Amino acid sequence: MLTLTDWGEVLSPGDIQKIHDTSMRIMANIGVRFPDDEALDTFKAHGFKTDGQIVYLEEKAVMEALETVPEQFTILARNPERSVTVGDGQSVFAPGYGAPFLVDYEVGKREPTMADYHDLVRLAHALPNQDLSGHLLVEPQDVPSPHLAMLHAHMLHSDKPFIGSATGRLGAQHTMEMAAILFGEDVVRENCVTISLINSLTPLGYSDEMLGALMEFARRRQPLVIAALAMCGSTGPVTLAGTLALQTAELLAGIVLTQLVSPGTPAVFGSTSTNIDMRTGALAIGSPELSLMIAAHAQLARHYGLPCRSGGSLADANTPDAQAGYESMMALLTTVTSGVDFVLHAGGILNAYLAFSYEKFVLDDEMCGMVRRFRRGIEVTPDTLAYDVVEKVGSGGNFLMEMHTVERCRTEFWTPTLSDRAGLDAWMESGRETALDRANRRWKKLLEKHQDPPLDDVIARQLETFVEEHVT
Repeated sequence: MLTLTDWGEVLSPGDIQKIHDTSMRIMANIGVRFPDDEALDTFKAHGFKTDGQIVYLEEKAVMEALETVPEQFTILARNPERSVTVGDGQSVFAPGYGAPFLVDYEVGKREPTMADYHDLVRLAHALPNQDLSGHLLVEPQDVPSPHLAMLHAHMLHSDKPFIGSATGRLGAQHTMEMAAILFGEDVVRENCVTISLINSLTPLGYSDEMLGALMEFARRRQPLVIAALAMCGSTGPVTLAGTLALQTAELLAGIVLTQLVSPGTPAVFGSTSTNIDMRTGALAIGSPELSLMIAAHAQLARHYGLPCRSGGSLADANTPDAQAGYESMMALLTTVTSGVDFVLHAGGILNAYLAFSYEKFVLDDEMCGMVRRFRRGIEVTPDTLAYDVVEKVGSGGNFLMEMHTVERCRTEFWTPTLSDRAGLDAWMESGRETALDRANRRWKKLLEKHQDPPLDDVIARQLETFVEEHVT
């Protein structure tokens, strides 16, 4: 079996040690800013030196805290068959996150609405390679307290695991209160029922909003992705190595805090850091430097024994065109073959995280299926070597009608949903349809067929009442 264990090893053991040592020096001598009184009190109670909002972390204390982080964990779905395990060697895919705009097939750039959000959650549920339905897929502009409406949409339209709201302590509290309605208090108390994204504020800090959410989720031992988006040459050093050292310091500091709050809380070592385009100053997520950062970050995660988050189907392109395709495939293939455990932005993202596309969402999901098949590798056994079949067919024969082919033809090969293999003549006769045209038709068909997963009537009413009572 092909394991691809050496793919993406862009750092030598000596390189990893140098980055580690520099990160430890940064934490011990420069420190990390935590502008939250509860977080500061937590560090002080465990003997960490502080100066105002700056916390200084010594290597011994950091490494001791990391020992309590589980290497893998399972996020429970309300349909148990859809529960996912993070850290078991397989990449878990979740949709794009946080895009303020949509790229519409007909009108181009526009602001998303809550109606769009509901449709995108339905698509996340329907697409076969999205393992979570996500959260904050886009930023709806037409509803108050959108985090409540978004959480509600995920609970109504999908029975896959969902990502919790990191809109401060209140967002985390609302997530857990709604999860208790959905699953029951006892289930929530004993299980991971969501996962949330906590972004650092590079360089070397966190926002009070993110810290509030971190503290709340950690108290309840719910998984947290502690992630950085450092921009080499802007919010981070211009060198990739320097940015890796910087972000590793701030990420480890955040993960340490999760363990001080509640040892054993699942925490994921996350990064989407990359360079800026020096001509424009814009973030460049379609760059080869992004893929180098993904591979290096995954190696560092293995060094610390932590689950890893990075990458996705990432593109700087403004529309789902050829540029979007090659940029997204480079990032996604690097992500999966580097052993990244949790993949946010696995579908839909354009314009360096600023836009989401219905068409790209379904195109990216197809890409996820291709990459998963590649990652599965080649099985080498007496049956797959097929000596007896070759002997039977002999020279000049044909394997098409052999039972060995019939029995395996549906499992050996990946079968596309959107890709066109019908040939040039058929393409001409069909009106020269593009992949974008087929993707537009596919997402509309998926929405037409969508039916919400069954949800107990009492739970449905309680969720609706909760949202109505807490909208401000």
